[in-house]
Amino acid sequence: MLTLPFFLLGLGLGSVASPVPQTQAGDSCSAEPLEAATWESLDLDAFLQTWVTENLTEAATNNVQALSSSFGAPNFFCGLDAFCNAGQPCVPVDLPSWYIMVAIQNWNNYMNSLNTAVTFASSILSLILPEIVADFYPDPKDDITPLQTISSMFTTTLGLVPFTGPVSTAATAFNAGVTFLTSRLTIPAETDRFMAWSNIASSMATVVEDYQKAVATNVRATINAPITDPDTGIAGILSGGVFLGGSQNVSQSDLQGAVTGSLRKNAIGVVLQAQRTYVRRTFNNEKCLLNDEASLCRDDGPGTGVTSWALNVVNGDGSSSRAFDAAKKLQEKYGMTKEDFLIEITNCFDENNKQQLAKPFGEVIPLDDTTRCVFNLQVCDRDAVTDRDKGNDSEVCLTL
Repeated sequence: MLTLPFFLLGLGLGSVASPVPQTQAGDSCSAEPLEAATWESLDLDAFLQTWVTENLTEAATNNVQALSSSFGAPNFFCGLDAFCNAGQPCVPVDLPSWYIMVAIQNWNNYMNSLNTAVTFASSILSLILPEIVADFYPDPKDDITPLQTISSMFTTTLGLVPFTGPVSTAATAFNAGVTFLTSRLTIPAETDRFMAWSNIASSMATVVEDYQKAVATNVRATINAPITDPDTGIAGILSGGVFLGGSQNVSQSDLQGAVTGSLRKNAIGVVLQAQRTYVRRTFNNEKCLLNDEASLCRDDGPGTGVTSWALNVVNGDGSSSRAFDAAKKLQEKYGMTKEDFLIEITNCFDENNKQQLAKPFGEVIPLDDTTRCVFNLQVCDRDAVTDRDKGNDSEVCLTL
């Protein structure tokens, strides 16, 4: 497992700071602003393609260093635990090649930050998950929840690591980070690996190892690949100037503040799913029979009957009972309303063609914890008239 121990100043306050590119080395060599617009205006994608064709001989390994050497900087070595520095413009690399060097430096800093942020993500989840398990899953089972479910929480956290500059929760920045991660890193997705709810630390260690191996593999592949290789070459990664910018500074507290609410809400749903908790919605009731701590009902108007919702849990014998303890905890400790954990669940279900546990946002959890389906449970729809003589919920409409 690759780690950066000298960066971890204590996980609670740890941060990763990057070298600051200097944009001016004297009046005779003044650089334009370090931003994507500069990259585009100078058409540096085309410049790099032409430079590689005319000036670079492909190396067996470390083609990023070969490129920098062709620019006049033979000692520019990147990698995990290695911090290549572009220095100042024209010292020694002339413009516009220096912009490419800065972008490579920022990509390298980003990958190192990403490697360290994996441990930040583990620490954040290690603060969230044990409390939720204690609240909702007192007798946890370790062969229920796919480990991939927890991996998505890591990806959400790592999506906040910025290419350049400070951490931002803006959708464009977050989406760009997530797109990079999901397209560049290959995380094991074996379906036979499960979250060990009784030993969360063990599962966290497994996911940390998965992600740090993926980061290390990607860094090595990019450094060694031909510069213009369409899959792993550095030219494609730098395209459009996404890595041309100022230095970044990533701390655990920055990430934690942005993701905790969403990850906690999602994790509560995941733990309740593991415990076979679900929402039962019953149509065409003659009157409002349910309106307790774990249920509610609404009259849909004349001639339409009453619809009721209840938070239920499947028992060991396949029967169901009201999940009063979970409902009470959701309301009193976690600030959720019955509408949040009953009606919003069925709204998610209805909006996604009645697909159980739908993820309209994919495998990455939105940062906004009010996003529909972030907290999710299975739904069992029953009709008080036509389903009267059918089997219990676990037999008729659940896949728990």
